Amino acid sequence: MEHKMTFDSIWEQEEQQGLQQRLRQDYPAWLRRRHQRRTALATVAVLVVAGFSIFNFQPSTSKDYDYVACNRSGIAEGHWAKVASNILTTETL
Repeated sequence: MEHKMTFDSIWEQEEQQGLQQRLRQDYPAWLRRRHQRRTALATVAVLVVAGFSIFNFQPSTSKDYDYVACNRSGIAEGHWAKVASNILTTETL
């Protein structure tokens, strides 16, 4: 059985070949743009996380208290200040 080439089939074949060639030529540029977009998105995400953590960072050297008196030595004053803060701010049911 012989396959007849009609005008429509020849036209479709040529169109497909042109599209395939165009895709092969445009693929490296598309891949490069995709990589750039991903890199930019990752950079923005890192900057957002870093900015958020910087603004919410509370330095541990600042004291919210004047003085802590405790008869147990060897435990930092900050620990007792936190314990007292938790006790005083805990809601009772």
